[in-house]
Amino acid sequence: MTSNASNLFVLLLVLPSAVFAATGPAANGRAVTPPMGWRHWNQWNGGINQDIIEGNIRALADRSRLINGKLRSLADIGYSDAGIDDGWQKCGHFGPDKYRYHSALGAPVIDDNKFTDLAHVTKLAHSFGMTAGWYGNACGCVDGCCSDHCDTLECFVGDVDATLAFGFDSYKIDGCGAQRDIEFWATLFNHSIENRRKTHVSPPGPKLGMMLENCHDDDGMKRGNSPYYDDHGELWCPFHTYRTSGDARPTFGSLLNNLNSTRALAAANLSLPGCWAYPDMMEVGVTATGGLSDCGSNGTSVCVPLSVAESRSHFGAWAIVSSPLTLSFDLRNSTMLDLQWDTITNTDAIEINQDYAGHSGAQFAASETNVTLHGCDWKAGVSCEWPSWIALSKPLSRRDARKSVAAVLVINNDAEKSVSGLGFLWADVPGLVKGGADGDSTTAAVSSCVVYDVWGRKDLGRMNGAGYKPSGTVAAHDSIFVTLSDCN
Repeated sequence: MTSNASNLFVLLLVLPSAVFAATGPAANGRAVTPPMGWRHWNQWNGGINQDIIEGNIRALADRSRLINGKLRSLADIGYSDAGIDDGWQKCGHFGPDKYRYHSALGAPVIDDNKFTDLAHVTKLAHSFGMTAGWYGNACGCVDGCCSDHCDTLECFVGDVDATLAFGFDSYKIDGCGAQRDIEFWATLFNHSIENRRKTHVSPPGPKLGMMLENCHDDDGMKRGNSPYYDDHGELWCPFHTYRTSGDARPTFGSLLNNLNSTRALAAANLSLPGCWAYPDMMEVGVTATGGLSDCGSNGTSVCVPLSVAESRSHFGAWAIVSSPLTLSFDLRNSTMLDLQWDTITNTDAIEINQDYAGHSGAQFAASETNVTLHGCDWKAGVSCEWPSWIALSKPLSRRDARKSVAAVLVINNDAEKSVSGLGFLWADVPGLVKGGADGDSTTAAVSSCVVYDVWGRKDLGRMNGAGYKPSGTVAAHDSIFVTLSDCN
């Protein structure tokens, strides 16, 4: 099924240089920058209820902690879309066609033991100035069936109508059920929102339209799950974010594998405003390790949550490749929140994530020697080989106070060794050229840059020579994260 031409329009994003963003049914002005927020899946999977969701919405809006010296909330710095993932539905065999979580008329069936008033969830989020997200084409009805087999119009319409009636603003569409065709989902949401406004139905739907996450909805279809440019150079992307990987696991090797899934898409310029590549929700702070014992140096140790250093590197990697920044741990857990607070509230890292200057960011260098990491997949016992260090970069638009032109992240992938002399050469950073404060540049080789330490939140001054190598060592699974400006 395809959309009508009347539903297609172009989003033009004005940046330091003209950048054309996603076109198609979903190009409604949402996700101009990578979305930020929270979803429950990584911590609870389907074991959720209304109290968990609403408690975490309140935690996102809580202003009892300091950020940059002021009492501010996570929502205040961008984490403003709170989402329900899988697990909300009542599983059964409904109607003559025995739908798994749709009624005979196609309406989604809510598990009222978990959610006594689903509309209250969205009202609570809206009361804090936040948006609320839901989830469809679900995976969670197990017991012999992992999804619903309804693929008729009645179930598409039932899901869209319920999403709008409950007041949700974003919608994650998974790939487990039979409701395939992401373009049809986008067109149907657009049409339904327009119709609700014309007929004065309340709530009318999100002001700018629905924000859609394509979580493998079109896997197995001829066109696949990823956006593409057609023969005329037009971008097909009827969604705002799209999963590039399988489910992340809270282990360093798994996260590197997911990160790697964005590289080819960045190289093809397929992660950009309105259409962001997404290697899954973040594992920062997540304590649900699956009870597995395939971690450690030999792959035989009990798996534990990510350390602060690992979480910092993970967060920096998602930031520098312009991934959506979606928290997925229990924000009511004050011990874990204390531990990870400085990482998830690092507004310099967030600024890098939200900036866009023509490229989403990617790996540009790696060591020639490898290390072996363990616990690299949810299937127990899977190991993976990775360079002992990798370096990623992203061009910046000079919009910060330092007028930064690039960010660089160098990660020590070794699980056991601290590394000295870890850094990078100016000449290796893609697009890094000499440039004056007025934006003029030359192709002459760079011999110095002003360096800012993102993790340390401090200016390091002008660094002369062939590149940047900090003094001291970089701990196992830790990283260097800097921005560069005024390069000469």
